[in-house]
Amino acid sequence: MTYLAKDDQVPRPQGDSSSTPATPSAPGDPHAIPSLTPRERQVLVLLSHAADNREISRQLGIAERTVKAHLTNLMVKIKVTGRTEAALFAYAHHGSLAEGL
Repeated sequence: MTYLAKDDQVPRPQGDSSSTPATPSAPGDPHAIPSLTPRERQVLVLLSHAADNREISRQLGIAERTVKAHLTNLMVKIKVTGRTEAALFAYAHHGSLAEGL
């Protein structure tokens, strides 16, 4: 095993972009944002702030069951398979979602 002295530097390859990990893209279809209703956008924005269904229902003054219905509808529209993917989508596209509100 080779140990480096405090002043030694580890050689780094130059011009090799493979050492930099690629940033994964957000899940979902951003082209579907215009098809979301204003209420679905509101739900999605609150979801991006890690709000649970109860908190979303209280902030919007609607029933939790209605929040679930909005989540189901918007997840189909933006082509995500779960709440976590929807939250990541909302976080990544927050600016576009807030434009229509």
